[in-house]
Amino acid sequence: MASYYVRNDHLGLAIPYTFMGTKHAYHPDFVVRLSGDSMLVLEIKGREDEQDKAKHEAAKRWAEAVSNWGCMGVWGFHVCRDPSLLAMELRAIREMPLTRLGLRFTDETSDT
Repeated sequence: MASYYVRNDHLGLAIPYTFMGTKHAYHPDFVVRLSGDSMLVLEIKGREDEQDKAKHEAAKRWAEAVSNWGCMGVWGFHVCRDPSLLAMELRAIREMPLTRLGLRFTDETSDT
């Protein structure tokens, strides 16, 4: 499921986004290593307002861009709305495409 995780507290992971014409920085809750070079930006969120939607869309774009860059492994983004379901959701994420490009988590790291 998860090799390890860390709370994004003083890590410096800030994802830029714009909401209502103003630039902001989004600090997601956790960074999770699922396997090999597969990483997940994880947000735990009960309800979502319009600003949260802007943050989450920016995080999805960020994860796709980092994955496409290819120097920091494969990244995805997920919002968990019910922490009691998190383990099940993480298992499912390992089996699903991470981005529209079809990048997938694997148990083996790539040599490229």
